[in-house]
Amino acid sequence: MQRIAFANALRGIAALSVVIAHYILMFNYLKGGFGGLPPLAEPPFPAWMISIFNPLNNVNMGGFGVALFFLISGLVIPISVSSLSGTALAKTKFVIGRLFRIWPTYIIGLLITLGSLEIAASYMGNITTYTTLQVLAQMSLFRDWFGSSAPLDGVVWTLEVEIKFYLIVLLCWSMITKGKLLPLVLLGVATVLAANLYPGNIYLTGPLAAFVFPFKYIFFMMIGVAFNYYYRGLLSLEKLFGITICMLCVFGYSGFTEGWPFEVIAAYFMAFALFTMFYLFCSNWTGPPVFNFLADISYPLYACHGAFGIVGMRIMIDQGISPIPALVIQSLATILLSWLIHQGVEAPTHVLGKRIAGLFSTKPTNNLLPGQSQ
Repeated sequence: MQRIAFANALRGIAALSVVIAHYILMFNYLKGGFGGLPPLAEPPFPAWMISIFNPLNNVNMGGFGVALFFLISGLVIPISVSSLSGTALAKTKFVIGRLFRIWPTYIIGLLITLGSLEIAASYMGNITTYTTLQVLAQMSLFRDWFGSSAPLDGVVWTLEVEIKFYLIVLLCWSMITKGKLLPLVLLGVATVLAANLYPGNIYLTGPLAAFVFPFKYIFFMMIGVAFNYYYRGLLSLEKLFGITICMLCVFGYSGFTEGWPFEVIAAYFMAFALFTMFYLFCSNWTGPPVFNFLADISYPLYACHGAFGIVGMRIMIDQGISPIPALVIQSLATILLSWLIHQGVEAPTHVLGKRIAGLFSTKPTNNLLPGQSQ
């Protein structure tokens, strides 16, 4: 898939934002209490440190990072769609590529999470209560559709949304290839209807809630799709501006109607603002090397960091290590682990997926778009 410079750099920023949200802000808020480990008597990090990493108290850093990831996916996935358009078995190749890109790395990340929860339970003399069926359902990334219980980690819900986005892409393949606005409009209508006819679905369970839950997030990802249309010359800048602002307002309306906290809505709006600014004014920006490194390991970092880091820091503090040194040690350990997963799992399986997809015939079909050459 073609790499867009600024989007790759923003992926590194998104990963860093999520790690900061969990390792500093959430850990401090929970006082380290997690996975059966008791909270500390006082918040572990000083107030000045919290102010540095969250200078705007009304912004959810985790939501900001997730929103950036959603926008980036919306921008880059249609590039893969358009590049496959006109080839035989294009959708099959897309599915194979996504299958090998997403599942192996997430499964490793989930196993690390479960191992961390086992360590926390053993440390406290407890036992974990999740079942094999729960683990398998979560590994499938269709846990919500299987009616499974609460997620075993804090990241699976976003990957479940991502998978539903891929399903929408498959359903709207031709329209996305041609830059049609109908998928954006239909998802906008579905988002508004869901917010008004089934409000508060984020707190409910059952098949209807599982079906309705991703609408607003997929619609937010469609903002990235609109940018992709502009990127491919299928939309003017004026139309891009008007369409994306309207879409952002619809998304904000949905969140407000469902009772989202202001800081979460603000996080998505800020991610949109940053994404738009970089796209329009710094599209060739690659960022410093550290951002590119974080971008390369962003997915394994996202998949494995949560319980691994929180449990690790909490036990280190319990063993007499001060909170800030524990944070530094754990962050370095998480980055190293993420790099190992990237090198040993993510990159090889991504290449394997491409090779398997390449086994299918690449003979062009006869349904090329006007202006496309063979």
